[in-house]
Amino acid sequence: MNPDRRVVRIAHAYGNSRESLQRALSADVDMIEVDAWYRGGEIYIRHARRLNPFPILYDKVMRGHDPGWAIRFGRYYVRPDFGTLELDEVLEATAGRKSLLLDLKGHYHSPDVDGYVETLVRKIRSHSAEGWVAVCGQTYAVLNRFRKVTTDIELRYSIEKQYQWESFLRKMARDLSVRRVCIAHGFIDAEKARVMEENGVDLYCWTVDSRERAAELVAQGVDGIISNDLGLLERLPRDG
Repeated sequence: MNPDRRVVRIAHAYGNSRESLQRALSADVDMIEVDAWYRGGEIYIRHARRLNPFPILYDKVMRGHDPGWAIRFGRYYVRPDFGTLELDEVLEATAGRKSLLLDLKGHYHSPDVDGYVETLVRKIRSHSAEGWVAVCGQTYAVLNRFRKVTTDIELRYSIEKQYQWESFLRKMARDLSVRRVCIAHGFIDAEKARVMEENGVDLYCWTVDSRERAAELVAQGVDGIISNDLGLLERLPRDG
């Protein structure tokens, strides 16, 4: 956390569909967040879960997540898993224009953890994206494996629950390189902010859609704001 550093402006979930990706690429923001799932040796970009073994996706209707063509059932929707974005397409479209924040989704057994990480690193390297892609998430088994495989691609642990905070504190105490997080803005408090400042933690906050809350967090010295509101992001101080 650094009150003198200009904030990184991150468009939440705008990389999950072709239409929203183009909107974010045209906006005055620094980084685009996408949700990444691994299946069958490929990395798919979407927030929705897959109703395996059927080619059907389902999710809650949430601000910032474009379901595309879908059938709604109250607070939920379903849609066919056809034409879903793959990571290669997003990397190709984004290269030289914006940075990417890949939020790794899902829970996997050991062979798939290794496959996920191997595939992810290979694709990032094949697009020479090591310098403009960051990886984050709450799938700590995948993140931990990622840390063992590579050190030149930015990694952030995502935190919104107490056990995740405690896990991060243990990791931070053992390893000086663990100094980057994404944290739910409603979870952070004065004590957590103090700990992160004292340990030089680089901090992105999600999902901040109130301009008053964004201004408060920037004043407190957070390093990045993740928001559904492109207008809000465009009004923030630009990343240096």
